[in-house]
Order: sequence, then structure tokens, then C-alpha cells
Amino acid sequence: MSSNIRSKPIEGHVTDSAGNVIRNARIVIKQATPSGSFSVDSVYSDDSGYFLSRPLPNGIYDIYESGIIVSRTIHTADQNSIQCFKAYRDNYNVLSVENFDTLVSDSELNNFRGFIQIEPAEIDIPQYGSSFPIYNFIFPSSDPALSGNDNDLWELSQFFDLSTDSRITTTRFDIEYFSPLTALSNIYKRIRWGGVPAIKFYQDSKLVIPLDYFSMVLNYPKVIAPETVNFGVTDIKALYVTDSTISLANVSANNSFKTLVLSVTVGDVLKVNLVDLTVYYGIIIEVGVSGDIYTITLEKLLSSRYVTDATTIDTSGTYYALRIQGYDGMFRGITDIDEEVNERFTVVENIYAQDLQSELYSYVNQY
Repeated sequence: MSSNIRSKPIEGHVTDSAGNVIRNARIVIKQATPSGSFSVDSVYSDDSGYFLSRPLPNGIYDIYESGIIVSRTIHTADQNSIQCFKAYRDNYNVLSVENFDTLVSDSELNNFRGFIQIEPAEIDIPQYGSSFPIYNFIFPSSDPALSGNDNDLWELSQFFDLSTDSRITTTRFDIEYFSPLTALSNIYKRIRWGGVPAIKFYQDSKLVIPLDYFSMVLNYPKVIAPETVNFGVTDIKALYVTDSTISLANVSANNSFKTLVLSVTVGDVLKVNLVDLTVYYGIIIEVGVSGDIYTITLEKLLSSRYVTDATTIDTSGTYYALRIQGYDGMFRGITDIDEEVNERFTVVENIYAQDLQSELYSYVNQY
């Protein structure tokens, strides 16, 4: 697949003539065509009157509320964003992409690698030039014969072995993806990853964006527990199972933690503030419900952007959580980006970060 027809949802708020929000309103979206209009989606507004349709391609759409047309919109999915492509295997190391479920079961989600590409595979970059300003980085190699060669595939594998701070590009990107709430759901949510660098090796390299836990910057939390006050001192138990994993469980009935557990999934990231002032960042590898007990098991997030305070960690000890924040992380569908997954991606150039040259990050191999 060399390109995609990108889709984005139609979203908005429903209000009455006095400006009051209308809750649980049924919104029907119809696509207008020369031969008439037909329904493409039906959703309900939430408590704030907000609605979000399924991702839709470019077109003219009519929005109905309670059977009455309230708006016609010219929907453009690619406005202010960069076309993204499924990365060609010639431009990335396919051997570095491991099965998501295998990594979950082995508590190795830090090893997850996914890629998208923001320049077409067919483009002749030496002839047409790159679309983006690039700092050409030559990887140091222990083998002088390989250092500075033109083998992008080999050099990309070396990228994941870097152990020092490395500026890869002078451009940083934000990625947006619309994901169904469940595998069979027609209700979608917005996922944003900020500050993702692109990988480029030489003047004839394609620009490839890694989707992994090292390169992403966590966006706004999708769930915070508790929202306003701390948990009780012994409400949420945090038990260190190993040096790299932690398990959270509610000791007493706690609706705030229950809401958090039901709002996250395997692959998401949690920031956990413990009562001993330790801050723990972890990738969710298991979510469990057994009666009134809700549990989450985390693998320590190894990205140097998010440092876990390890000064007080005792793997035989038990600690308690004061506050937990949940962020959208990677998900199973990214393992093999197909047409359906790829069309919901948009990539936006982060000019602010580029101007600040703040894309410097550490890609530390901690294994």
C-alpha cells in the first residue's frame, strides 16, 4: 500500500435555541451525493452535548438531530496535516517488529516497534528534495566498513541500539489517530501522541516515524484517579513484583480506581504517585477484574523522558498509591498497519518544537 484515503470524524456540540447543551441526543449523519443522501453514521451526544462520529472521508455531509437537519458541512480530512503512508519494508527493519501479544506476555512492550512514513516510497529524494529539514546523522559503527554506508535497513537496526542522546531530525511531529472504543464498536475516541521524531539517515533516505514507547511524548491524560482528592492511605496497594513490574489493586471499595481500570487497556501508560513520593511510569500489560477486586499490572516504562524514581524501590515491599494518571499508549492494531488502521492516521508538523529545537531525546537501550 503506497497511500491511503485518510478519514477523520465529524464532531461538535448539540445545543437548544437558548444555548443549553442537549444530552443523549441522537445524531444522524448523512452524506450528500448527486443521487441523494444516505446515512453513514448514528451517534448520541454525551453529558456535555458533545458527539464524535466514526472516521469519514472527504465529502459533503448533513447532520440531523431528532430527525431535523441542523447543519451541512464540507468535510475535509486532510486539512493542516501531512499525508501518511504505510512504511515500506525496504525503508524500515521488518525484523525489529515483534508480535504485540508476544511482547505483552513476555512483559517486553518496551520492545514494541511500529512505523509510518510521511514521504511516498516512490519519491526520488535526491532529485526532488526532502519535504522536511533534516539533520543528517551518521551512526557510529564498530565496523568501519559498515559506518557511513548506504544500507538504510542495516542502519535502522543500529538506531535501536543507540545508548547516547541523539538528534535524529530538526523536525518533530504530532500524530493523531481515531480508534474504536472496542473491537466491535462504532464509537470512536481520539488518540494523540506528541513529539515524535522521524528517522532519516542519508540524503536519499525516506522519512520514517517510529511508533514506540521511547519516542512518544505523553499527551493529556485520558483518565485521572482520583479526580480531586487523594486515595485513602491504604485504598490502592502497589506491590512490586520484580524490578521491572508492578501490580496495582484496590484494597477497599474504590469507585475512582474502578473507573480508571475500566478506562484503560493493555498498551496504555500509567503514571503512579506513591505515598513514599516515588513516581512510577509503567506500560499496562494486564488488566483484571475478579469480583470487587480490580487489578492492573505494569511493565516499567524505560523511556528516559519519563524517569521512575527507583531510590526507594524494594521488590519485597508494599506501597500505596495517592494518584494515578492514564495515557493512551500503543495498541494491537499498530502491529500490522493495514488500510483500515492507516486511513485514520494524521501527522502534523510541530513547528513550535522545531523552532525550539527541543526534539533532543535519549533513546537508551536498557536491556
